[in-house]
Amino acid sequence: MTETQQPKKMDVSRWQEALLTQLEQLEQQVEKWRAAPTKTVRGPNFWHKVAVHYYLQAAEKLKQQQMFEAAKYFRRAAMLGHPKAMSYLGQMFLQGEHLPHSPFHAYCWLTLAKLAGEQSAASALDKLTPQLTAHEINAASRLAADRFELIADASFQML
Repeated sequence: MTETQQPKKMDVSRWQEALLTQLEQLEQQVEKWRAAPTKTVRGPNFWHKVAVHYYLQAAEKLKQQQMFEAAKYFRRAAMLGHPKAMSYLGQMFLQGEHLPHSPFHAYCWLTLAKLAGEQSAASALDKLTPQLTAHEINAASRLAADRFELIADASFQML
């Protein structure tokens, strides 16, 4: 070999070593990415299933006569957009047997249930409205709007 050919071999050898080093570093980085916990965006379908789960838990608590616990699960389902859970929660506030008697909170939840398509909420609201002042109705409507924002945001939260 001539002197000019020898350095080329050494350059190729160094190049190969550098390439192998880079590949090794890349493999290590990929392993780090795989091992790192990832945040997953959960869409509306996921949250709908969770809401149904909470609703069914509430129904089970009702069967067991654990009304306060049922209300907790109804609220969880309602905060994820479950219309029937909103309606039941409104009815529970209206009855005031297992939750504090609050026509104000009942109006809020029944309004959301009605807007979400729950038919039974409309007739309950018709009966409830005369019991509230205009100021209470406006305040309950504002609370319903705030809760709607929370419900809408919950559909797209990240875990």
